[in-house]
Amino acid sequence: MLKKSAVFVAFLLCFGCMPREKTGFDGYIEGEYVYVSPYAGGVLDEVNVAKGDSVAVGDKLFSVDSEIWRLELKRAAEEVARARSSLADLNKGTRKEELDVILKQKEQAEAVLANALSEFRRIAALFESGNATRSAYDARKAEYETAKAKVAELSASYKAGGLKAREDRIAAAHADLKITVSNLEKLERQASEMSVRAKTAGRVEDVFFRKGEFVAAGRPVLSLLPPENVKVRFFVPQKDLARVKPNMKVRVTCDGCGGDRLAEVVFISGKAEYTPPVIYSVESRQKLVFMVEAVFENKAENLHPGQPVTVEIGENG
Repeated sequence: MLKKSAVFVAFLLCFGCMPREKTGFDGYIEGEYVYVSPYAGGVLDEVNVAKGDSVAVGDKLFSVDSEIWRLELKRAAEEVARARSSLADLNKGTRKEELDVILKQKEQAEAVLANALSEFRRIAALFESGNATRSAYDARKAEYETAKAKVAELSASYKAGGLKAREDRIAAAHADLKITVSNLEKLERQASEMSVRAKTAGRVEDVFFRKGEFVAAGRPVLSLLPPENVKVRFFVPQKDLARVKPNMKVRVTCDGCGGDRLAEVVFISGKAEYTPPVIYSVESRQKLVFMVEAVFENKAENLHPGQPVTVEIGENG
């Protein structure tokens, strides 16, 4: 009888030592990073943040080749000013100072014409009476015709000087101005993108380049982790998979989390896999499971990628 009692006590002790069945599922925190790159390649002029910093929308992160872009913008602005000035000159015609010079030349030519006309009339009368030679008559007539043509030329120049340029020249000037303005706007847009600001709030997870280093186009300079991009990834055995539904609420617990957190299931994997090494345990080793992802109802500022968690699923979802 004593022997049987000893066996029973040993059985109770061993039963108490057996691991209890887990009520939750193993998982970990996952983060979807935002990789921030410059518009084009260049040398980093400055990096305004460090690993671990919190940034808000609009905060300056880094800038590339700012001095080169400043000079490019200045050159483009000068091209726009030149094109506008050229178009304005064509629209308003010849300047007043130039018209005044033409008017003076015209007045002088008219005086020469008056003198040439007087001489031509005098020699014509003498030629009619036989007191002048034919060569003298022809010479005075040529001088008169030349003076008359000069007055006509200057009169036309003075009149044209007061008019706008031809329509085709004005159209070409308009096109030139449009091109220079478009180029300036393009450079301004590119220059603004070379001084990169945060498009989303979050924590700087890593900085890949330092001031003075060359960054290729499209190569990320740093990575951000917005709080809303933090999610939980957990693994459910096949026998429990039917309990998990899209959009259902789950409860997430972890060491140092500051209380439970609610999350919503957004993805259920369609194929089984072995439990990832990051959550290996005596109970889960080599067990086939299905991966499930859930996003938190509130931002998860205190959670970090890779942090192990336990996920509880309510019977009613």
